[in-house]
Amino acid sequence: MPTPFRALLVAVVLGALLGIGAPGAAVTAAPRVTLVADSVGGVLFWQRQARDELARGIDLRIDIRTCRRLVTEGCVYDGERPPSALDAIRDLGPALGKVAIVDVGYNDAPGGFGAGVDRVMRALLDAGVDQVVWITLRERRPSWAEINDQVREARKRWPQLTVGEWELESRGHDDWFADGIHMNWEGGAGFVRFLRPLVLDACRAMCAEGGQMLTVGGPLRWARAGVRFVDRIRMSGGSPPYRVVSVKGLPAPLRVRGDGTIVGTPKVPGTYSLDVAVVDAAGIRNRGTVVLRVVRR
Repeated sequence: MPTPFRALLVAVVLGALLGIGAPGAAVTAAPRVTLVADSVGGVLFWQRQARDELARGIDLRIDIRTCRRLVTEGCVYDGERPPSALDAIRDLGPALGKVAIVDVGYNDAPGGFGAGVDRVMRALLDAGVDQVVWITLRERRPSWAEINDQVREARKRWPQLTVGEWELESRGHDDWFADGIHMNWEGGAGFVRFLRPLVLDACRAMCAEGGQMLTVGGPLRWARAGVRFVDRIRMSGGSPPYRVVSVKGLPAPLRVRGDGTIVGTPKVPGTYSLDVAVVDAAGIRNRGTVVLRVVRR
């Protein structure tokens, strides 16, 4: 496997030992999501902006080890062989949460990889995981393309499995990578833009009935220039009551109250995209975009 940046490797080892997750997420009502990866996922240790974006509204846990393999002991790094993804999953057990992300395979041979996927899926389900997002490899070697084919085939056997097509998403973006597979700053941002919708879809499929995911959104009614306007930003899930922390993009002289109520008399017609940050009673924060349309009177 190509050698990643030295700083990234140090971060990966430290992160695996410390169990880095989203700041402030130790006590939370948000759904737990665990990422199990090799060093390719290590970008999330030093690209904090990307990691925080992935962690919005969820209790994110990261278990990443350099030279990790899927079901067998890893290759040697710094005189040690890291535990496999399967061993990590068995050790974490119910602490994995209901959603797991697997990004492993660059250190594996393709022979028997599909059988390894089955072993990992059984272990995840035994631990209480309901939904699994499995990330495909960048096909810079024929063996990595073979592994991807086996992951896609496994989807037919495991309805809980969603395949995240990173190979397809990253095509044409060689500038995202330092060595073809390990991501730089822009690659980390691109990876999270690709990954977060998959994670949210998996979580919502799992927790729709309980409504655990703190979300912000829903349309505001149209406002009229020169006419007093009152409406409330919609928030749901998480642990009510909610509090609006900030709203960026709100046209003057409109103002927002802590409960999300927007009041005032708009002056200028237009469509305004509002960046809304909220927090719930458990301290979980999330953001969302809400559109306010002001029409002529």
